[in-house]
Amino acid sequence: MKHFIAIILVSIPVITCSQSNDYSIVDNYVDSLTVYEDIPISELTGKLTMPFSSDLLKTRAIFYWLATNIEYDFTDKETNLWTNYPSVKAKLNDTYKFRKGVCSGYSYLFRHMLGLSGIRSKVITGYSRTDLKNCFPHNPDHAWNSVKIENKWYLFDVTWARVTAKKVNDLWFKTDPEIFILNHYPLYEPYTFTEEQYSLEEFYRFPIYTRSFYDLKFTDDISKTGHFNAVNDSVTFIIKPDFKCILVTRLYDIENKGWIPAQPGAFVSGADFFRLYIPKKGSFVLKLGALKQDDNSFAVYDELVYYTIENK
Repeated sequence: MKHFIAIILVSIPVITCSQSNDYSIVDNYVDSLTVYEDIPISELTGKLTMPFSSDLLKTRAIFYWLATNIEYDFTDKETNLWTNYPSVKAKLNDTYKFRKGVCSGYSYLFRHMLGLSGIRSKVITGYSRTDLKNCFPHNPDHAWNSVKIENKWYLFDVTWARVTAKKVNDLWFKTDPEIFILNHYPLYEPYTFTEEQYSLEEFYRFPIYTRSFYDLKFTDDISKTGHFNAVNDSVTFIIKPDFKCILVTRLYDIENKGWIPAQPGAFVSGADFFRLYIPKKGSFVLKLGALKQDDNSFAVYDELVYYTIENK
């Protein structure tokens, strides 16, 4: 049986994802500081920002310290203790005291320290998407910040910036709003700071770009088109990796809540496109991964991008 191919990502504007600022001087200064466990927040904030005159560099110093010194509390996913704090002040104080917290703890502590430095900021709550488990979030599940620097508001996610001690993911520092919106949707729409306003339903139709996607710098061309309607059981999409690799797919059946076994020939690569055959009717999530060849071995990246597909 021959299948009609729907070419989907033609003439779709792309977003260039790049971070050009070098903050190594600030980061090295922060790393050089001796910080005692019981130092008051106000005193630490003064030490962090003391050498810097601009609000941007002060913000960087605070952001970097938080991202490298506050550990994410993964146990809270089981206990949910951080949601039961009596006040914001208590939450940020305990996040600082124990050097551990969740997104709201990071965000409120960041805002507090910025305020001590005379810098305006907000804590923003909303929805986040990172993988299949929260592809369609029904309740707000994340917090981040906007900071006013030189009369303009910028977006920051200290929680997601933490990788390990002394290592920070700079993507989430002063992030391009058009990139930020792909994984973050605020309860108050104007806090997207994007040129165009999007509804929550439109947010659900964006692709989900994972941490591995950004860490790997898979491609500089990032599209907001992440939902596809199959035509005659087939979809074709265009994505251009920045290095030699083999793309691999898995298809998740949303209605039956299970992965569909891969079929030979279901995923075909062309000169400038990739075609996927959908073996049944329904709603699906497509997980795109890659095998990257490094010298004489392959590195496996199981999840890079998630798309949604309707096959009616």
